[in-house]
Amino acid sequence: MPGPAFYTLYELLKNTQLDLSLENMSEEEMKKIELSESKVQVVGLSIAGFVAHLYKNRIQLFGKSEMDYLRTLPMDEQLRMSETFLKEKPILVIFTYPEKPADYFKDIARKYNVPLMSTTMISSVFTDYVRDILNTALAPTVSLHAQLIDVLSVGMLIMGESGVGKSETSLDLVMRGHKLIADDFVEIKRLSPNRLIGSCNEIGRNFIEIRGIGLVDLQQMFGITSVDSEKEIDCVVRLVSWDEIHKFDYERVGDKINYYEILGVKKAYYIIPVRNGSNLSSLMEAIARDYLLKKMGFFAAQEMEKRLDNKLKGLKGN
Repeated sequence: MPGPAFYTLYELLKNTQLDLSLENMSEEEMKKIELSESKVQVVGLSIAGFVAHLYKNRIQLFGKSEMDYLRTLPMDEQLRMSETFLKEKPILVIFTYPEKPADYFKDIARKYNVPLMSTTMISSVFTDYVRDILNTALAPTVSLHAQLIDVLSVGMLIMGESGVGKSETSLDLVMRGHKLIADDFVEIKRLSPNRLIGSCNEIGRNFIEIRGIGLVDLQQMFGITSVDSEKEIDCVVRLVSWDEIHKFDYERVGDKINYYEILGVKKAYYIIPVRNGSNLSSLMEAIARDYLLKKMGFFAAQEMEKRLDNKLKGLKGN
């Protein structure tokens, strides 16, 4: 099941890419407020009193246009419009360069317990940065018992029962020049409708467990090019012992693409029977090449079918 995705205002505040300053409240209070919406909203007409389309769970960006509008109003109207906006209790208001919240605005924000921050970036630049950060931080996430390997630039998620040979296969692939991303547990995020990014947690990064040897640090053993921190998942491979293969509908001809679904995203799916002596690393390289060819529209089974058709037509012509 996907895990909950939350990102506190404190984490946002401390992200150095955003260059944020806290304008009211305390850092401890920021730790208790969680964002669950990756979209941001420009305050716009909300500061003019039209709050029907204000999404209070989204960060509200307060820029030069909004402040210039307030400055055209007498002070009593500035107070009234500010209160009309802030009593909606948006989760966070960020003032973009060159603006800062006025003292009266801070007082009203404190009254309604609305956090205020400011940044040295202009609105258009800040919007791009914060959306990218929130899309990653709040992406749906799941952890799977699997290996993730970069084989010929194909992100290959290798699954299977314990003892079927996943780690040994991954080690052999690294020795052939491919890259390990994660061993045993893969953390997967959905960053867009059809993109899955897999990574390893910080503690287990670069390590692989090999029965009979124990933990091996691949970066120390084979160099920095043998590992990577994350990789987009392109296909899923399930290794199945020969005794259990009857439980699975594995492909014999290869004239179609099977799919495995993770976080609502379907990825090409290969089920591989495993018996003693199987050369699994060669099979993984063959799968990577097969995936790339099918992605380009070439299916070996269809090519064989065309040849058979042409042969039969030639026989009929004789």
